[in-house]
Amino acid sequence: MAAAGRLCALLCLALAAGAAALGKRSPVKVLSDGMWRELLQGEWMVEFYAPWCPACQNLQPEWEKFAEWGEDLEVNIAKVDVTEQPGLSGRFIITALPTIYHCKDGEFRRYQGARTKTDFINFISDQEWKSIEPVSSWFGPSSFL
Repeated sequence: MAAAGRLCALLCLALAAGAAALGKRSPVKVLSDGMWRELLQGEWMVEFYAPWCPACQNLQPEWEKFAEWGEDLEVNIAKVDVTEQPGLSGRFIITALPTIYHCKDGEFRRYQGARTKTDFINFISDQEWKSIEPVSSWFGPSSFL
């Protein structure tokens, strides 16, 4: 009888922990076409992905871990589902998935480095993005304003 009580208590604890984990909200912002102007202010790292894309699925755990550092790094971490936001992905002329852009105060740079949490953090904290030429304004996402 006591063993059954302990088993029941363990099951309840496991269910509560699972529910808490499911209720945890992702620190990654989900962008839509209507939120375009937000990217023109502040600093952003934006991943363009599709739910069916295996490479995108493999990136998600690292992207989520990176996003947990967003507030400390003072950078917004976001993602765009290209299947649901064709206008926004069209602005960036997305032709491969996943594609990552760094956006800072209206300048856009394509991130082509390694795709680990540590590499993303270093890219921001060491300002490695400064060594990448911004996308030309006549060809970039803001040329379609």
